[in-house]
Amino acid sequence: MTIKEIYAIPANGAGWRVLPSGNWVKLGDGVTLGDGVTLGNAVKLGNCVTLGNCVTLGNGVTLGNGVTLGDGVTLGDGVKLGNCVTLGDGVTLGDDVKLGNGVKLGDEVKLGNGVKLGNEL
Repeated sequence: MTIKEIYAIPANGAGWRVLPSGNWVKLGDGVTLGDGVTLGNAVKLGNCVTLGNCVTLGNGVTLGNGVTLGDGVTLGDGVKLGNCVTLGDGVTLGDDVKLGNGVKLGDEVKLGNGVKLGNEL
């Protein structure tokens, strides 16, 4: 689906949209999705989030405002990224990783399950 098609799906009273795939997503304003993006269930994207091509987000992922993910990024289940986080191409984050506001990771970085960097979310 394109971002335009996702925004065309009416949100319920809590702001959730149910995609044809059955996934529940909540999108902020100004979200940009690259080609081949896969969203898990209960994904929340803040305002002005940009996802590169071939990005995969696990279930329960929450991205703050102004987050930018490069191409080929994979986020495990329960990942939480604060505002203005930037991840380079090919980054992989395990389940339940938490990155605070303003964290920047370069290309091909891999973090295991439960890692926490930056301020608390």
